[in-house]
Amino acid sequence: MSAMNLRVAGPRLAHAASQGTSLRSRRRYAPPSRHVSTVRPVRAALEDVVTMGDGRVEGEGSANREGGSVPPAEMDAQRFDLHWSVEFWRQFSAREALQDVMDEESPVSARLAAAQETLTSALTASNALASTDAFRFWAYHLVRSGFFSAQAIFGLSYARSAAERDSRSTETLTRMEAIAKSGWQGPLAEACLSYYQDFENIKAGKYGMPWDMNLNHRQFNPLYIARKAAAFVAEATDTLRRREEGRAEDVWIKSMGVPDYFKTFHYQSDGWMSSRSAQVYESSTETLFVGRQDAMQRTTLLLMEEALRGKDPSQVAALEVACGTGRFATFVKDAYPTMDLTLTDLSPFYLQEARENMKYWKRMRAPTLSLPGVDGNGTTFLQTKAEELDVADESMDVVYSVYLFHELPPDVQTAVAKEMARVLKPGGMVIFTDSVQRGDRPSMDDTLGNFGDFNEPFYRAYIERDLGGLFESVGLTCVAKAVNSTTKSLSFTKPQVEPMSVMIDDAGNN
Repeated sequence: MSAMNLRVAGPRLAHAASQGTSLRSRRRYAPPSRHVSTVRPVRAALEDVVTMGDGRVEGEGSANREGGSVPPAEMDAQRFDLHWSVEFWRQFSAREALQDVMDEESPVSARLAAAQETLTSALTASNALASTDAFRFWAYHLVRSGFFSAQAIFGLSYARSAAERDSRSTETLTRMEAIAKSGWQGPLAEACLSYYQDFENIKAGKYGMPWDMNLNHRQFNPLYIARKAAAFVAEATDTLRRREEGRAEDVWIKSMGVPDYFKTFHYQSDGWMSSRSAQVYESSTETLFVGRQDAMQRTTLLLMEEALRGKDPSQVAALEVACGTGRFATFVKDAYPTMDLTLTDLSPFYLQEARENMKYWKRMRAPTLSLPGVDGNGTTFLQTKAEELDVADESMDVVYSVYLFHELPPDVQTAVAKEMARVLKPGGMVIFTDSVQRGDRPSMDDTLGNFGDFNEPFYRAYIERDLGGLFESVGLTCVAKAVNSTTKSLSFTKPQVEPMSVMIDDAGNN
């Protein structure tokens, strides 16, 4: 048993990354070749995808489900210029990539040897020791995934103990424990490749190193870690109990400002309507993704860099629709400190958490920064519905949202798209980041909709929605698409309005 040679497809990916190739270069991607009974290390898996050429991706494996509609991923391929990540993640399957490691019929010694070979070749291929930055990046992110994996295991263990003590069903826990135990096949393999893609973007100058890697950051404080971990375990126990019972809490606050479709999604406590919810949310979602959520969301910055290249950030106005805790907004602000940034959300509790996160970013990264807006960091906070933005027409250069649309019914998705287009300046860019859809990860197609069972009533409709067609219907033009693990990002522009020429006759009349 031997690891697949790293020369599978040559240095194509490394060359493309080193050249910082534009997303709009219209590449053609060849599907990776199939290798039987081989271990596919990180870089080999990535390099096996990219082939330079002209034209868009011609999706293979494009046969529709029997009697079904065209997968959204195929419609994307007809509308967007595709980043190399689109085809890579379309082809990638963790189970196939690590088949030697997970082959239960092989002797344990052979499986351990395969795992060692994979890790060694992956470490070498990722150039984790090639520079100080590379070492810092990989050390931080591997520790990060290790922590959130351990937190997931502990949380599940505690929840099982509570369920058995109260003589409750443990069916949901058993399913989630099986996922945790197969971490090599799923979340951890996805996380490593997600980090590789993230660091390639950093090396290409698309955005900087994550600002929270600073060892002085509060997330390295043992007391802060303990407090967040305890909050997560308590929330996970309550969430899994509700999921097992199939009974979500009602939204406790009643208001004309809270729309009827608003739910306590994910069976979480208080929906998004409490400080407790806001303070535990990021820890919960990062545990779900074993630490890769930030890396997936930073794909938004990849598309944003293309929109803002050559522009003075101090002259740019950006709007995040449904900002949640504002954690991702701190990465945006770190990339463009002088940008005029407006953060909106329906929940005042999450807006308060977003403000605290932005204040912490300023204290850590830009203490001398003095800009208009709240707390002198050039940020405005706005409580408003996404479908009724209290923002002036054509006032924003960039409008973006992260993980919003899958929690909206189709008619509200359309209303939000219209609002995003309305507030965007001509020539500006909308960036959409959310869950992958059917066809983006074919190996997941059969189970992707199961997330809807976690009190996500609109998710199954979302994964079938033609997003390109939606945004085109409100007057925007499709530009680019990128994928990172289970997250996709799309960009759109608003056409410039050509000035009308006026014909004047010799007498001076129009």
